[in-house]
Amino acid sequence: MFNSVPLLPSRTRVICDPARAVRRIRGLTMNKVTAETLNELLGIPELIVIEYGFEELDNEMIVHIICKHRYDVAVCPRCGEVSAALHESEMRCVRHLDIWGKMTFLHFPSRRFDCDQCKKPFTETLPWIEKQRRQSSAFERHIYQRCQQTSKSAVAQSEHLHFKTVLTIFNRWAKRAEGCHHRPLLRRLGVDEISLKKGHKQYALVLSELDRCCVIAVLPERTQKVFAQWLDDLSVVERFAIQVVAMDMWRPYRDVVQVKLPQAQIVADRFHVMKQLNDRLSQVRRNLQRNADEQTRQALKGTRWLLVKNRADLTADEETRLQAALDASPTLRQAYLLKETFHTICERISDREQAARFLTAWIWQAESSGISQLCKFANTLRNWWTEFLNYFHDRVTSGIVEGLNNAIRYVIRRACGYHVFEHFRLQVLVEHGGLNPSH
Repeated sequence: MFNSVPLLPSRTRVICDPARAVRRIRGLTMNKVTAETLNELLGIPELIVIEYGFEELDNEMIVHIICKHRYDVAVCPRCGEVSAALHESEMRCVRHLDIWGKMTFLHFPSRRFDCDQCKKPFTETLPWIEKQRRQSSAFERHIYQRCQQTSKSAVAQSEHLHFKTVLTIFNRWAKRAEGCHHRPLLRRLGVDEISLKKGHKQYALVLSELDRCCVIAVLPERTQKVFAQWLDDLSVVERFAIQVVAMDMWRPYRDVVQVKLPQAQIVADRFHVMKQLNDRLSQVRRNLQRNADEQTRQALKGTRWLLVKNRADLTADEETRLQAALDASPTLRQAYLLKETFHTICERISDREQAARFLTAWIWQAESSGISQLCKFANTLRNWWTEFLNYFHDRVTSGIVEGLNNAIRYVIRRACGYHVFEHFRLQVLVEHGGLNPSH
C-alpha cells in the first residue's frame, strides 16, 4: 500500500533568479523585434495585432489590443467546405490573459460567411475561444487553475470578474474534465462519510481509491440506496475488479458490499476500531470520576488524553500523571492495560490466524473484567470479527481516506460552506480526484 503513495517533489534549482538569468541568457538565440513580435507574444496564431492602447479605469490600467484575422476564409461547420464569401462582420471584445500585470481585452471582427455548398450562412468557429463565450480559452483555463488553490470569491475579486462568471467557468471545465477522465480499474476502495455542516447532520459519502490516494466519487447521502446505486452504475468488469473495501464499522455499508461485491474482502478499519475502544475507556473514566471521592476525582481530572494516547508517546511528566490516576483506581488501571494490550496486538501481529488467537484471549479477559463498557466493545468486535481479522492479512487501513477527508474539510472551510452540493462535489474531484482540464 505504501508503495502507491506519491513521493514528495524533489528539490529543484530556482530558475527565476534574475542573477542566474543574466548568465543563462548568454547562450540563447535572441530574436529581433519585428512586425510579428506582438503576434508571437499574444500566442494566438489566427490573429494579427494591428494596434493597442491603454485605458485607466477605477485606478486600474487596461490594455486594449485591436486585431484582425490572419485568414480571409472559414470552414463551414456543417459540410466542411471552405468559404471566402463574407456575409457580415461586427467587432467583438473578449477578455484574455493579462499582459504585464494589466487586464487585457482583445478586439477582433466576428464574422459570418455564406456557404456555397449548404447555401446557408454560418458563424466562423475560432479554435482559441469557445462559442458564445466572453473570455478566451487560455483565460478560462487560468481561472480554472486558480480556483483549485483558492476560493472562487477571492479569484473573482483579484481578476475583476463577477462571482457567477468564475463559478460558471470552473463548473464547465470541471465537468468537461470529469467526462474526459479515464480511471484505471479500481481494486481497493475506501468508504467513509464527511460532515458538510457541523451540527446539522448533513453528511456526504466519500469514496476513495486507496492505491492512487485520490477521491473517485462524492455522493450526496450516506445511505444504503445511494451507495448501492453507485455500485450498480459500474460495469461488470469494474465491479469484479474491486478486491478490498476498507470502511468504518457501520452495518449499512457492509450489507451493501456483501450483496453488490461478493468477491470483495471487507476490512474494518483498525483506527476506527481503536477509536471505539478509546471511547469506551473514556466512558469508564467518566463513570469512575463521577462516583469517586474527592481525592480520586482530583487524580482522574484532566487525564482524558493521557489515557487514549499511545504509551510510548508520553512525556515523563505525562507518565507521572497517568501513573497517579491508575494508582487511584484499580478498575481504570485494568481497563487501561487491556487497551494497551489491544493496541500492541494491532501493532505487532501480522498473521491472521495468530491475531485471531490473541484477540480471542483478549475478548475473554475483557468480558471477565466485568467492566460493562469493555464488554460492549467485545460484543462489537465479535460482530465484526471476520472484517477486523482481514486487516491482519494485508494491513489495509482507511488512513488514506482520513487524510483525504481532512483535505476536504479544508475545502469546506475555505469556501465557508457550500449551498449547492454539485459545486462542492466538483471542487473536491478537481482538487483531490486528479481531474485535469482538457486542452
